[in-house]
Amino acid sequence: MHARHIVVAVFAAAVTLTSVASAGPTAAKQRVAINTTILPRGTFVFTPRAGALKRDSGTVNEGKTLSERNRVTTGFWKFTGKQGDLVLRERRGWVDLGSDLNRDGFPDIVALGTWKAVRGTGQYAGVTGGGRSAHLGLGRQWVARYEGFLTRRNQ
Repeated sequence: MHARHIVVAVFAAAVTLTSVASAGPTAAKQRVAINTTILPRGTFVFTPRAGALKRDSGTVNEGKTLSERNRVTTGFWKFTGKQGDLVLRERRGWVDLGSDLNRDGFPDIVALGTWKAVRGTGQYAGVTGGGRSAHLGLGRQWVARYEGFLTRRNQ
């Protein structure tokens, strides 16, 4: 009988320790979309599904281009919103559509790529994750959409 009590006590201790260990900071993966009007205005709207991150809007600026080769560009985008700043690193491949639909002398292009969150402030502090992107440049008009998942540790 004494051995049975010891086994029950050890089992109860193990369950308690496991519960305490898993009660640390939790991370929730959250689906997000960022719609941008890069030209002419440089604005964005950040739309998350339910979770820790909230809807945001503000300005977007293209940062440093790390490389550009064979119509593949790697660089940064900075989103400055009311909820904080988010910096993404993006790699995208460009295709010239071979037309000038707006007849403004600028080529029409499309690009597809992938992105990754590299740093943030405010609600974006400590986020990780990434996803896919699509760009459409019609002369002097340029829009993009970023879709993916971000994870933010509860603080």
